[in-house]
Amino acid sequence: MSCLDKLKEKLKKDKIDGFLITHEINIRYVTGFTGSESVLLITSDNDYLFTDFRYVEQAQQDITWVRIVERKVSLIKTICEKLRRLNVKKLYVESSYLTFYQYDEIKRNIKGIHIIPTQGIVEKYRKLKTPEEIKKIQIAINIAESAYQSTRNKIRAGVSEKYLADILEFEIRKHGAEKSSFEIICATGSRASLPHAHTTDRKIQEKDVILLDWGACYQFYNSDLTRICFIDRISQNFKKIYQIVLDAQNFAIDSIRPGRIAKEVDYAARNCIEKKGFGKFFGHGLGHGIGLEVHESPSINKRSSEILEEGMVFTIEPGIYISGWGGIRIEDIVLVTSEGCNVLTNVQKKLSEIVIYRKEKL
Repeated sequence: MSCLDKLKEKLKKDKIDGFLITHEINIRYVTGFTGSESVLLITSDNDYLFTDFRYVEQAQQDITWVRIVERKVSLIKTICEKLRRLNVKKLYVESSYLTFYQYDEIKRNIKGIHIIPTQGIVEKYRKLKTPEEIKKIQIAINIAESAYQSTRNKIRAGVSEKYLADILEFEIRKHGAEKSSFEIICATGSRASLPHAHTTDRKIQEKDVILLDWGACYQFYNSDLTRICFIDRISQNFKKIYQIVLDAQNFAIDSIRPGRIAKEVDYAARNCIEKKGFGKFFGHGLGHGIGLEVHESPSINKRSSEILEEGMVFTIEPGIYISGWGGIRIEDIVLVTSEGCNVLTNVQKKLSEIVIYRKEKL
């Protein structure tokens, strides 16, 4: 049963006249339509996509079963007119994505309508990936990994963070992605203590830690990886902390299985880091779902009560960040299976593999 069929069943069960979907990614997931600035209305009988001239022809080709409504005036006025004609009295809306202006316009233009805020209806289905989705995510991972290997060969003392990020961006597209999944993070030296550092013109020094966080987008599906490397040598302090982070990640991955509560997986990694005395330097959640969005459900953090299910795909990315010193983060993507999980990423991360030996210097 498709997601659209499941949504229609829910409307029937809940005795709701329509569901207004305003989040672009959810519209794409439900219908396959890849345009933007559009709104989807699902009812028990028919479904309507409200869009403008730029996307009418595309929509007619992409989603032949949906009735296309071209807006001639404002989008919200066009929607209100259709809601009136359909006599919609009870309307589900996505409270996280419907603006207050849109909500107010609907209330003012349609007397007696009952707008019911909802959260996570479509996202509930998006959490469990289909085999086709998993295939696309795996291709996005493969592209990202190939791009990284090509870029890794160019890492040297004297090149800038921006240079490496630009090369990696180029390689991601060269290897078949439409684009990067997000703005690439390249943080070196003490700047690696910033989990989401903005890439700068800082030049890499010989003793620097080099943190790269990147991903590839393939047919709208994303990957997300983080790796650490060093040039020619690694200090004992970095060896120690890197191994703690790697051990924490392995503990977390080993704990993953269907039925496990997400916060228990977070605890497996966090407890490992805390026991080594670095708990206060790991301040973010352990991971996040990935698919059509880089950050989506499920959330893997110390507050998450979500139950892991077969088919979920998410990151596992513990880290230790020490201001003035630097930071270590290792990020991989896993798929929950019937018996545990498969690690979908396969970039070198053993302590013996993260030093890049360079005789020449720029």
